[in-house]
Amino acid sequence: MERHLSNWLRAYTELMENTEPAAIFDKWVGYSVIAGALRRKIKLELGRLEYYPNIYVVLVAEPGVARKTQAIKFGVDLLSTVPDIKTSADSATKEAMTDDIEEAGLDELLVSGETLRHSSLNIISKEFETFLGQKKENTRMLTALTDLYDNPDDWSARTRHGKSNKIIRPWINLLAATTPDSLASSLPATAIGGGLTSRILFVWADKKKKSVAIPDMTDEERKLKDLLIRDLYQVSRMSGNYTMSPDCLRRWTEWYDNYDEDESGVRICTDKSFSGWYSRKPTTIIKVAMLNAAAETNKLEIQWRNIEAAIEDIKVVECTMGNAFKAIGKSEITAEVDTVTKLIHQHNWISEKHLMSLVWRDIDANKFDNVINTVLLSGKAVREYKGPNDEKGIWYRARTFAPLQ
Repeated sequence: MERHLSNWLRAYTELMENTEPAAIFDKWVGYSVIAGALRRKIKLELGRLEYYPNIYVVLVAEPGVARKTQAIKFGVDLLSTVPDIKTSADSATKEAMTDDIEEAGLDELLVSGETLRHSSLNIISKEFETFLGQKKENTRMLTALTDLYDNPDDWSARTRHGKSNKIIRPWINLLAATTPDSLASSLPATAIGGGLTSRILFVWADKKKKSVAIPDMTDEERKLKDLLIRDLYQVSRMSGNYTMSPDCLRRWTEWYDNYDEDESGVRICTDKSFSGWYSRKPTTIIKVAMLNAAAETNKLEIQWRNIEAAIEDIKVVECTMGNAFKAIGKSEITAEVDTVTKLIHQHNWISEKHLMSLVWRDIDANKFDNVINTVLLSGKAVREYKGPNDEKGIWYRARTFAPLQ
């Protein structure tokens, strides 16, 4: 059956033009929706390796500024029109998630005429910290998501009823939203850099696309939405094994052989927290390239342009993904240090009395000494004993450059 649209992803971002969510959120919600429709009926084999089209996307922004929740809602509304797509909201515990995956089990008739048993689940979490659990020691959920990302043939875990069940061909696609502070409250510092976080695309935005008081749809947009729904259904019917075109395989091999995950020159994000992420970047590119190909055609072949598009879209994410972890660190006062630094830089000059009046609810006097000394040692602020107009008292002045080593 012929597609109605030449590129589903491009048409989806066009449909979202008259909405407020950041454009980068639209793009990655679109990718996640395609993945959610494909499920574990598609794979790519490269030698002994198998790749499946699931991705973990977490939209990150300060509260209310980039419309994370709206972005997810618009995408999920389209995904919900497709039959047999299983979605789960915030499960809160590993056992609840296990139940959801087990209940998603489906015997599906493929295009080839074979019947495939798979347990494909889309996890939609508008508050990622709620899904993970707001305790930094909640590593069981982190471990489960890490295991499931790599699509084991079967997975055994306990349900809420206490029994241990073996789930056949589990498949998880994750689309979530959070803020830097919320991420800090739910992820232990030891989890940063490897494990689950090396498998997540942290998509950052600091502002909405534009202001749209009443995001009504025009007649043309309604027609476009209808075509998107029709083509998404076609995507959901795809099944089988992807291959790379000969040219794509040759160029991918060349790219991979020249990729050095330890070379700083290839790292757009220099945050050391992403070292593990860079070791998995080639896998992420393959997954996104599969989604890019599925956005174009029902034909199960990846072209080099799909790889290139994946690389470019991931590069945009890399440029700002370090902002997702800015409130996370090994120190217990990392979030407070970030808050105080921001306040000093917003005011340029601020008295200690005024600063304390802004943070006293979260930082008591004893803790403040530790926080402010950390800020001063970082070189991002200077303590003065006169204000900018010779006012008496203790003042803090913003510093925009690092101290000399």
